[in-house]
Amino acid sequence: MKIVSLLTIFIIQIVFLPISHCRADLIDQTCKQTPNYNLCVSSLKSNPRSSATDTDVKGLAIITVEVLKSKANDTLNKIWAQLLRHEDPAVRNCYDHYGYMVGAFIADIYGDINSRGVGGNFERYNPAQAERRLHDDVIRRVDHCRHGFGKGRRSPFGKENKATREAAVVAAAIVRILI
Repeated sequence: MKIVSLLTIFIIQIVFLPISHCRADLIDQTCKQTPNYNLCVSSLKSNPRSSATDTDVKGLAIITVEVLKSKANDTLNKIWAQLLRHEDPAVRNCYDHYGYMVGAFIADIYGDINSRGVGGNFERYNPAQAERRLHDDVIRRVDHCRHGFGKGRRSPFGKENKATREAAVVAAAIVRILI
């Protein structure tokens, strides 16, 4: 009985170790092509889907867009809380930018990466458009929020803007691989 158990464990390790090693290699190789390797690896490894056997670069891109959406949502919530305390045109500007990001642009980016089958045809797979949207509709809007407070006045959302921007840059680099 003990030999059977050891044999079973050995067989499981032989079968599953290469699969998990391949996933780690995919994450490592993909993240080396981004400007922030550590953020990329930690973002992907924190999501269990990144180690699924059917995950490919497209799947990793989708995960990074989800990470971006989470960070943008967190920032939007902080901006909203600030607006509730005090109306400020610069804060309102940030709220508008992040509202568009979360409400429309990130969903569009996700759609550009994720093919959808319609009547046997796949529509809207356009990673080049997703990359453009990440730069034009996300990174640029984060920068507008970051710099919209004028000279001598720091954004109260500096940490959140930085996290959102870095997540968008990593997502853009991974989406770029799909082109």
